[in-house]
Order: sequence, then structure tokens, then C-alpha cells
Amino acid sequence: MNPSTIIPHSSFSVLHSSLLVFAAGEAFPRGPGLYFSLLKLLPLLLVYFFWVRICWWADQDARKLKLPHETWNPILLGAGVAGLVVVWAFPWFLLSFPIFLALFLGPALAYINLRNGVVPADQKVLTQRHLRELATRYLKLGPAKKEEKEEKKIPIRFIGKSFNQQDVDENRVKRAEESKGYKAALEMVYEAILSRATDIHMEPTKEEMAVRFRIDGILQATPPFSRQMGDSVLNIFKVLANLDITEKRKPQDGSFSAKVEGRDVDFRLATAGSVAGEKLVMRILDKERAIASLTDLGMRDKMRDTVHGLVGEPHGLFIVCGPTGAGKSTTLYACLREIDRYQKNVITVENPVEYTIDNVTQIEVNPKAGKTFAGELRSILRQDPDVIYIGEIRDQETAEIACQAAQTGHMVFTTLHANDTTTAIGRLIDLGVQPFMIASALSAVLGQRLVRILCPKCKVRYKPNPDMLRKANLPADKIKFFYRPPENPDAEDGEEDANKCEICGGHGYRGRRGVFELLLVTDRIRDMIRENPNLNAIRQEAVKNGMKYLQQDGLQQVIEGTTSIQELLRVCK
Repeated sequence: MNPSTIIPHSSFSVLHSSLLVFAAGEAFPRGPGLYFSLLKLLPLLLVYFFWVRICWWADQDARKLKLPHETWNPILLGAGVAGLVVVWAFPWFLLSFPIFLALFLGPALAYINLRNGVVPADQKVLTQRHLRELATRYLKLGPAKKEEKEEKKIPIRFIGKSFNQQDVDENRVKRAEESKGYKAALEMVYEAILSRATDIHMEPTKEEMAVRFRIDGILQATPPFSRQMGDSVLNIFKVLANLDITEKRKPQDGSFSAKVEGRDVDFRLATAGSVAGEKLVMRILDKERAIASLTDLGMRDKMRDTVHGLVGEPHGLFIVCGPTGAGKSTTLYACLREIDRYQKNVITVENPVEYTIDNVTQIEVNPKAGKTFAGELRSILRQDPDVIYIGEIRDQETAEIACQAAQTGHMVFTTLHANDTTTAIGRLIDLGVQPFMIASALSAVLGQRLVRILCPKCKVRYKPNPDMLRKANLPADKIKFFYRPPENPDAEDGEEDANKCEICGGHGYRGRRGVFELLLVTDRIRDMIRENPNLNAIRQEAVKNGMKYLQQDGLQQVIEGTTSIQELLRVCK
């Protein structure tokens, strides 16, 4: 197409002549170039993209952990924007760039510190373990195969040593290591310890070996073994405990130890024959979880001070009562730690000895060898004890010796199976102890239960029913909210599993604490026990003196949001 048909001829001539003049002149003027420094731009871009990535991760992580993402998002975003403004506004890069880093990293590290405080150890970030994993994954530091092997190594080592033995039997461990299923046994025990389990149950069926962990007092199912593998794992534990693996019908019991991440953990196991096969129950005695003081039990300050005064008395009988698994022995272990064990001679008689205590003589009862509670107590009284701890009162002879010891200048601690404090007094009478002996010896009775603590992350607030509050004698106008676990926390749906709470594992509870009632034996109650032991009258007198029932102490914890009303009703019926 002719250009003159588009551009007028006169205009075209002017444009053409101008181009000729420009072409004949000097080249197009250009500056020196490189108006920005690559050495400054590259680190700035690197930190910028890292900041964008951290903001995205923090938003997703906060939503997953139910942290206040609506607070952290503007903090992280605003800090980064402020840093960019400083970089562009300040002409001195060596000053502005560190300010940008500080503005960005400060809130980011603060958020990481917050989230690391609410997640398990294996999910914390920027720890030594996490940095080592990142270096292995992205920088390929060290041989890949060697690192993978180390990652798969389970940090637990079984020791062929019974609880009351000093020597290690290497043959037990060697035989166990050569057995099929040894790695599966290591993995199961390590998983139980990480889950804070107190017991492992291996229960045979026709097709498989079911495995359940008792966590916070509740049995929770875990992936089962095949029947053949389950029997192999069970035999490994029997070998470690030096039991007869050929005997599968008669009950057997034993113990062994293990090194778990540098600390000692003891295991007590008991086997029994059933129609489907041999069953095993293994108690995990992890010294790291041992109670250190009365405060850790969950006692209120006033009761703790009262109990501390009781255990420091020169003589008397202090009974802790409750059903099996209520934490009675743990409470008395905490009481023993309140005593000056370096100025007093403290002796315990237990079956079995669960935890060792410094500067305490601990004796284990063994009925098969003729060592009974009553027999050991007689010998103990000739060893000038100041404090005696009796694992459990089971018969009349033991109860009478305990009362006699309390009347002759000894402080006696013991446990008793009874539902509440006044029922414990009736239980002593039923065992055949004379009421005047009980009245003279008894100092106090502590009743207790263990309730599960609501998970602080996923507990749900709700408004309680006013009728329920009135039945519990609670002020409906003052109590606005109760707390409970989330609905269907243990659902097995795959999508819901992915969103389970990382703190409690989706169960809604993590840990336990005690609810207590303390009956102090006053002179009036002594007279009532001695003259006419009417339990209802004794209970009414104790309430007049300030005793609070288990349910009352538990309701206070429900009001505080520590536990749920459903959990309290489960353990305090």
C-alpha cells in the first residue's frame, strides 16, 4: 500500500525529511545505565519473597492451630511493609536493610515462639531437630542413605533388668533382638510413651492381636497386629521379663527396663491365659512423669497447706481412699516428698514398688516368698521408723498393726479402697478393727478422683442449662459459660482426622488432675467413732467442720473451665 494514501503528501514529506536529518545526526543519547545495584537488589528480593512465604505459612498455621490469625496477619504484613518503606526511603542501604530484617523477623520469631509453646516437641519449628531436617532435605548435607537410616532409628533400647535387680542380663536382650517382631515391639512401646500412656493392653482375638493404650485413664485403640506378629511381640516382652514363653495358660508377672532418649523407664507386665490366647498388660513407669509435689496434684492452696501440716505431724494415721486408678499412691508419694527424709527414718512397704524415692527404705511385698504386709510391718516397727508408708490395707491384721503404729509415735500413711472419706471409716470397721483403735489412731482421710483436663486449644464454650445449675446449687445468674470437648472429637473420617487437634490428638482432653475431699478427725468425730460409729452422722459433722464433697471440688474446676461437667459426672457418680 502506498503510504501517501494514508498520510497526506505534505506531511509525509516533512516526516521523511526529519528522519533523514535525525539519521544524519548523532546517535540517540543514553545515560551510563545500571541505576540499581545487583548486590543490593538480590538480597532485598530474597528477603521479600521469604517474607511473603512466612506470611502465608503463618496464616495457614494459625488457622490450623486455632491461634488468633486475625491478629498476627496484620502484624506480620504491616511489619514487612514498614521494612520495605524504610529501604526505599533511606538512602543508606547498610542501615535500612538491617532495619527491614529486624522489622520482619521480630514478629515472625514472636509468632514461632507462641506456636511452639502449644504444639508437641516433634512439631516445633526452628529447633535443632527441625533445622537438621531442613539441612538434610534441601542442602543434602551428609549421605542421604545414612540420614534416612538415622531418621528411622527408634530412640529406645530395651534392658534385661528387673525392677529390683542391679545386674543387667544381656542374654535376655540378645534373645529378644534375634526374635521376629523386635522392631515392632520397639515402635509400639515408643509410641505408647510419646502418647503419655500408663498401660499397654495386648488382647488376642481369632484373627489379630488388639492393642490399646490407657491414656488419661481411658483405653484408646491403636492399630492392631496380625495374630502371628502379635504373638511374637508378646513373646519378646516375656523374654525381656525373664518369663516362661512356653507357658501360655497360667498367669505370670515380671519386669524389665529400657533407655528412652537418655532416661530410664521401667515396665511391669502381667500375662494371663484366655480362650482366644494369651493376654498381656504392661504398666509403664516413666520417672519423668513422677509427681514432684502436692501442688502438681491440683490441690487448692488451703487444702494443700492442711495436708502439708498433717504429714509433718509426729504421729497419726493418714488414709487416702478411692477406687483403683484414682491416683492414691501418687498422692502419698507426693506426701513423702514433703517430709524431711534426711532427718527422719522413712520406710515403705509396697506391692509393688513403683517409683524409687531418695533416702527412703522401700520394701517390696512378695507373698510367694512369705513377705506379707503384716509380716513386714512387724519387722519395720523394730527398725526405729519415724514415718511408715503402707501400700494398701487389705486385711484386719495389717489394719490393726497400722493403728497400733500410729498410736505409738509413728506417722503412718496408707491407702484404702473406699468410695469416700466416711465410707473408709466404715471399711476399717468392716475389716474387724475396733472403733476405739480407729478413733485413737486416725488423723484424717483424703478421698480423691482423677478428672481429665480439657484441651486448652480445642475446648468449646457453651451456656449451661439453668435447670442443671439449680440442681447443682449453683447461681444461674452468675455462671455464664461452661466448657466441653468438641463434638465427635474421635471421628474416624479422613478429612476430620486431618483437622484433629495436635495438642490432644483429637480426644478433647490432655492430662489429669485430682478432685478431693478431706475429712479431718476432730475430737467430736473421735467420740462419734468410739461411741456409735454412724457414718451419716460423721459425714454431717465433717461438713459442719468445713469438709467439701468431691462433687463440690469438681464443680469448682468445671466453673473455672479446667474440666467438663460430663467428665465430672463420669468419675464422681
